[in-house]
Amino acid sequence: MNFSHYNDLPAQMAVDLVNSDEISDLAELEAFLDGYQDLRPPPGIAPGLFDPNAFHALQDRLREVFEAPDETVAMERLNQILSENPAVPRLSMHDGHPHLHFEPIGNSLSSWVGAITALGLAGVMAEHGISRFGSCQASSCRDVFIDTTRNRSRIHCCSNCSTREAVAAYRRRQAARA
Repeated sequence: MNFSHYNDLPAQMAVDLVNSDEISDLAELEAFLDGYQDLRPPPGIAPGLFDPNAFHALQDRLREVFEAPDETVAMERLNQILSENPAVPRLSMHDGHPHLHFEPIGNSLSSWVGAITALGLAGVMAEHGISRFGSCQASSCRDVFIDTTRNRSRIHCCSNCSTREAVAAYRRRQAARA
């Protein structure tokens, strides 16, 4: 599914961030951000101001959005993240085309990531509702995802979890017959 130009990558970054447990220092954060070259931090963002505790709190708050029991709670969680990481819209030119970016009012990397991921998820929610946010239903997985299927039927984060659950169900059925 193609959300708006600005929502796609920041929303995917939010998913990957929630599902990541490897970010505990600046080097790991920079490695994570290498996968998002189109979302470069604006000038003035100080990479040295990385606070692992603030970053892990952001990951937890984003997870709460995906696991919210209803749209009202999800919106409250997103609005909380947005208020903690305020940003201003800016137009910039890339490859001869104007693009909308949101620059944090603060100058920390955590604030920038918080602002763009929350705005990306807010855009998805505003366009498509909370039914697009999901948590993997596999018994051994806590990953989250954005459901891009037409009928909003996705229940697993990836094909590996889906296959693992199907095999486990098959084995349970076979054991019950024996």
